[in-house]
Amino acid sequence: MAMKRYAMRLLGASAAAVVLLALADGYRWWQACRVNDAIRADPMPEARADEAPQIAFARAWRRAAAGDYQGAVAGYRDAANRGGGELRQDALYNSANLHLREALRLRDQDAEPQAMALLELAKQGYRDVLHADPGYWDAKYNLERALRLAPETDDDDPGDLTPPPPSERAATTMKAFTLGLP
Repeated sequence: MAMKRYAMRLLGASAAAVVLLALADGYRWWQACRVNDAIRADPMPEARADEAPQIAFARAWRRAAAGDYQGAVAGYRDAANRGGGELRQDALYNSANLHLREALRLRDQDAEPQAMALLELAKQGYRDVLHADPGYWDAKYNLERALRLAPETDDDDPGDLTPPPPSERAATTMKAFTLGLP
């Protein structure tokens, strides 16, 4: 009899856990539907402090497609700060791509100082992405492309380096250490 009562309690607890998990899953589904509806909306709702980072990312993507460089970079920065994981990586990568495109556009217009500054921002953005995910091949390729456009040089001239002064070998100056000789 006690075993039957224990089995019924266990079954009741399991059913309650399943119901709670179903409610939590339903709530996440409802949130995802709200985010998707906001992304699909035309025009997109204005930015709010409590909105999902996916909405900020989508808003930045639309601004980039419309040619709004400043708005898109600000939107991607916002999405990267709010989001985590893959969304953060994609936001950093897209903002670096925007910097690279704008630098190429400015180079064509003979605005070299601004283009070089944007190339440096693009390189740093790709490095940030690669720091978190070294296997992000698109960022590797674009970093290499940016480095070809603006190679980095060391400030030190290798010809000015003098060899280090000769020093004693550590093994011969250590006390109570033998080199294995008789």
